[in-house]
Amino acid sequence: MNIGKYFILLCLVFSGQVTGIQKDKQDLTQFDFPFLIGDWHLVNTLSGSGNDAEDYLSIRLQLKSSYMFAVQIHKKDSSVEYWEGDYTADGNTLTLGAKTLTPQVYSYSATHNQLMLNGVIFYKALSRALVGVWESHQISGYERTDTGVEQLQLILQPDFIFSIRVQNDRGKEVVHQGVYYTESDHLVFLFEDGEHDAKFELEANQMVLNLEDGAILATLKRIY
Repeated sequence: MNIGKYFILLCLVFSGQVTGIQKDKQDLTQFDFPFLIGDWHLVNTLSGSGNDAEDYLSIRLQLKSSYMFAVQIHKKDSSVEYWEGDYTADGNTLTLGAKTLTPQVYSYSATHNQLMLNGVIFYKALSRALVGVWESHQISGYERTDTGVEQLQLILQPDFIFSIRVQNDRGKEVVHQGVYYTESDHLVFLFEDGEHDAKFELEANQMVLNLEDGAILATLKRIY
């Protein structure tokens, strides 16, 4: 196999540009504000200091690609306030309850794992089941022969940094590094040259990763 062709094909598979592959409406790479998506948490570090200015223990804010949100506020008296609805966003403004009579408007900035609302920092939470070093046990898919993919290693860090290393049948490697986020069964990789929306199934210490609607299907096992 021509190794130059291998690199090109693999990069195309990973960026979703292989001929015949079309992105559907559920492809999260089409969402305009990817760093907003997630399960965000704020803990009141002054909750036991006698400061009654803030009556909450913690706040959980969920933002989805469907432009729906949910807020849970756990208060010091053990009660829980819940609010859900739709939101709108632009480059620096987030509006919760945009279609209500009392929308809440926040200035925001976001990274892959932090969301600042009016100067208050929320941290993104991740299921611990995804974190780890994963190595391929079996690889299939209709693009496997063309790409020559032989082995795949995926590292998912709890701070939403990833590294994916792919090796072909001649031992040549391609490495992508970047940040990632999740929603439902979607695992989205953002890297220097683009972004890619994969789907995953997780059971115990095994993950099935579906790249580009079956172009590459990798069964991975956690090794760490």
